Amino acid sequence: MVSFHCFHDGKCEWNKGLKHFAAQFNETYGKEYSLSKCLDISKKGTKHKQGTKQPKQPEVLLEASGDQPMVIECKKIVCPKDYYKNHQRFHDFFNSFKSAFNKDLKHTLPQGFYVLCINESIYQHSQRELDKLAIQIVQHIKDNIDEFLVSDLITIKDPIHCCFRCDCIPESRPDDTLATSGLRLYLEFNLHPLAFNEKRIEAEQIIKTELDGYLDPTGEESIKEKFKEYTNCVKILILELCGNFIFIPDFKTIIEIINNSKIINDSSIPPIVDQIWLAVPEDESEHIIIYHRVV
Repeated sequence: MVSFHCFHDGKCEWNKGLKHFAAQFNETYGKEYSLSKCLDISKKGTKHKQGTKQPKQPEVLLEASGDQPMVIECKKIVCPKDYYKNHQRFHDFFNSFKSAFNKDLKHTLPQGFYVLCINESIYQHSQRELDKLAIQIVQHIKDNIDEFLVSDLITIKDPIHCCFRCDCIPESRPDDTLATSGLRLYLEFNLHPLAFNEKRIEAEQIIKTELDGYLDPTGEESIKEKFKEYTNCVKILILELCGNFIFIPDFKTIIEIINNSKIINDSSIPPIVDQIWLAVPEDESEHIIIYHRVV
């Protein structure tokens, strides 16, 4: 799994993963870097002279005795651009379905694990419509409970195509999956194989464009300003790819995209950063993150 597919709670990048990066960096290079300051948080609210703009800051400053200080900026590249908006719909529907399931269906079924696979068209519905859909699906299962108890499976075509089934052994799937209290929700994509390939190509282009935008000192999205106060530091950029993993390029392709960046390879453009790392979640919960140095 190369991409982060769910939300990260909280605003502190240190607690969301950078402390694990520091530990991995120290182990790899035999260093003793520790957190000196959360710059992006500590400098918000700092008063400046009238008319001056609050300078942008990297995430954290790390220091180690006998070594250059280190500053880190973490950037997310989201593919496609509306991924998190759609993913919120996924969470919203799961909450609606879980509520209806617990109220009207849970105590009717044998204790166990259950899965609802639903069409991606839920992205098109409002919260009120999602609530209604969830109730209708639960009611359909309840009305056909005898059929379900015999086959452990029921397919629903209206008002939305979905499949509810018994799942005795929980699967480990890093794609659009939610699971709590024995209930799981999977998202089904009705795409032709060519459409999958088109989404992969689209993701590759987004990665290229976003990366070049961050590294171009003249670009509107450039991170140059964030590092300008820290010329004496090792400047590190960490990239997080976010989106459904089935549409994100594989690890090797991502590395090639980064290494072939026109900004990185243009000797006429002074480099903004000293190192680029790629964050890769190693488990479905995304609590275990491995960092790979790319540049």
